[in-house]
Amino acid sequence: MRRLRIQLLFVASLAAPIGFSLLLVLVLDRPFADDLRVGPAPYQEGALARYWSP
Repeated sequence: MRRLRIQLLFVASLAAPIGFSLLLVLVLDRPFADDLRVGPAPYQEGALARYWSP
């Protein structure tokens, strides 16, 4: 029983960062979508304004 707990602890300690990384990839995959999106206005009005072609 003791070894089973240790094995479960090791598996969970490996599965948690892998799962978090996959979730992070899915969340950051589309930064210009959903409610919390980044619009083009900062790029049009900021430092890149001279390079922006409408």
